[in-house]
Amino acid sequence: MTATLDRLLDTLAAYPATEDAACRTLPPDAYTDPDLYALEVETIFKHEWLLIGRANDMAERGDWFTARILDEPILVVHGTDGVIRGFSNICRHRYMPVALAERGNVKRFVCPYHGWVYGTDGRLVTAPLMEGSLGFEKDKCRLPEIRLEVWRGFIFINLDDDAPPLAPQLHEADAMLANYRTGDLLTGFTYDAVWEGNWKLATENGMEFYHHMGLHAETLEASVPAKGATVDPAPKSGRFTHTRCPFSDASNSADGGFARLLPQDRRFTEQEMSTVYAIGLFPNISLAMTTDSNNWLSFLPLGPERTRVMGGYIVAPWSCDEDPQGVAQRNELIYRVNEEDAQATWRLQAVMRSSRAKPGPLNVREGTVAQFYKYLARTLVPAAQ
Repeated sequence: MTATLDRLLDTLAAYPATEDAACRTLPPDAYTDPDLYALEVETIFKHEWLLIGRANDMAERGDWFTARILDEPILVVHGTDGVIRGFSNICRHRYMPVALAERGNVKRFVCPYHGWVYGTDGRLVTAPLMEGSLGFEKDKCRLPEIRLEVWRGFIFINLDDDAPPLAPQLHEADAMLANYRTGDLLTGFTYDAVWEGNWKLATENGMEFYHHMGLHAETLEASVPAKGATVDPAPKSGRFTHTRCPFSDASNSADGGFARLLPQDRRFTEQEMSTVYAIGLFPNISLAMTTDSNNWLSFLPLGPERTRVMGGYIVAPWSCDEDPQGVAQRNELIYRVNEEDAQATWRLQAVMRSSRAKPGPLNVREGTVAQFYKYLARTLVPAAQ
């Protein structure tokens, strides 16, 4: 263990015993140190459930998409039997990816290298001209399956075959999201970009509303002003953090912007109708929702100082039907907001090697960030439990 990593882990270990309001930001080298990054990969990203897509975006049997998590090429397929599965996107012959595009619809996958054919359930259907190969056993040859769960319409994968199931871990979040019915929401637009910064910077940004008054002064502050933000108590499980921010009076009365459309059954509380609700699912997921929309983002590390951001803006069917122009306006707005967050991430990363960059005090509206640091401590420093 290097001296820098040892010091960073000592810093992390102090967070669980520190009151949220007394926490300070992580040291700058927490966002640059390659040894801490390597530990995060081995301890977090090879074992946690990671959000990579939406079930509604692959509604038809035969729909598929590809992704890459760390060094693993992933193929997610809606099988002809109706089951959504995850596979390694590597032919069992000589390593060629069996799916080369980003997404599509097929009945079978044909490896572009030697024409091996796989079903949507991963089994090998045929391998041309393999007669006489002593090492070939067709019945035992199939694409390796990768753990996959669909939770509230979101597709998660896990690279650890022995990881505990996801759904029981999120029972508290289930209760919080019951009225929002995220599984019914339809994609307004997808977001897939590389942000030039550490994954933790991007994740922290997605957990708090305090930055609206600065970073989003021209896009969100008038509708969702930062001063009203409050942090909800952390759940006992420690699996997520959550916060709310009220709409401004002008936003509630406006046509378009964030004015709410409601379904006929109106299964929302007054609090849900008057606020944006943000849940940060650990380790790296942001869900920011209203009664008819959700901006979801998943921050997947590409290295100590690069992050792939997968996500999308999803909206309620009734909103699409009754206010398509308003949905289009909000699609454009949320895209601008995501790009502002991307710019903040690379600007933050650019100063992390300064000798004068020092940890600063968190605002009380950033208690969610303090809870994220405590998750990191519990995960990376077991003695900090």
